[in-house]
Amino acid sequence: MTLKPYSQPLKSILLAGSIALSLVSIQPVAADGGGTYSGYDANRDGYLDRDEFEPFAQARRKRSASPDIWAFESVDSDADGRISEQEMVNALMREVAQKQRRNR
Repeated sequence: MTLKPYSQPLKSILLAGSIALSLVSIQPVAADGGGTYSGYDANRDGYLDRDEFEPFAQARRKRSASPDIWAFESVDSDADGRISEQEMVNALMREVAQKQRRNR
């Protein structure tokens, strides 16, 4: 993924499945499953619908030892047809927990 400087206030970013606080905010140039949540929210409504979520999910499935985590229905835990940022974070945390269990 190519990154370029982005002048926005401090915010949490998701990179490679981990949560970090960035002093210099960045903006993804390519949708590769490692960029910020808002980078996939094309209509800027604060949620990802199935079409917005799919590019992220495809990239995550390729890199994940648990690709089933990235099924839309699995991430959309409240089944409202859209994925909130918290639901995305929860899925990332499930993936990390599964990876840690396998590495024990």
